[in-house]
Amino acid sequence: MAVSFDEFRQKLLRLKERGYIETWRMGNTGVGHTLEQEIGLIENNISGPDLIDIEVKSQRRGVSNRFTLFTFNRGVWKIKQKELIEKYGYVDQNIRKSLYCTVSTKPNPQGFYFRVTEKSLELLNLDGFFIAEWEIKRLMETFNAKMPNLIMVIADFRLNSNGREEFWYNEAYYLKGKNEQNFLNHIREGIILVDIRMHIKESGSVRNHGTGFRVDEKYIADYFNERISLLG
Repeated sequence: MAVSFDEFRQKLLRLKERGYIETWRMGNTGVGHTLEQEIGLIENNISGPDLIDIEVKSQRRGVSNRFTLFTFNRGVWKIKQKELIEKYGYVDQNIRKSLYCTVSTKPNPQGFYFRVTEKSLELLNLDGFFIAEWEIKRLMETFNAKMPNLIMVIADFRLNSNGREEFWYNEAYYLKGKNEQNFLNHIREGIILVDIRMHIKESGSVRNHGTGFRVDEKYIADYFNERISLLG
């Protein structure tokens, strides 16, 4: 359900006044799912903003989990994905050949690492294989399309007498105006990480969950030039 910026802010103010609210869902995603349910947003994992031009994200105060900025797969692979899994993958708990790992500028246990040139990010392996390549320009365009602006909502959290988590959504910022230089610097410095997430299905085809470009939540505000408090 799309809502206007002003409507969202008013709902957020009323939510703050209510104090602690019991989670709608257990686990790491509880803070975001509970906010969506209380505000009236439909959970959205597709490419596009939750509001008209604003992505909404939430986090627990003092906890920095990894945050998916966007996924990008199309036209980047230099080796067929099935061959990639068969060459470097492993048999997972579901008895299927899989390849799930995080890649940075330093080689990971599978030997994957990425190298940043002036125009591209290259996914390589220590054995010399050239795995994939993303144009820096396309990465920036994808990030801008996925997250043109951002509202970040911060919640205090605690456990109630039933052992269930409760959230108090009492701080929020509207982040706008991209800082492209910080984004590019964090790619080059290996702060932004790449998650490979794929496996071979019983049919023999590949299931790719989307190669994720991820970063610790504490860095998100660095990619915007303006930060406006929404809750005073």
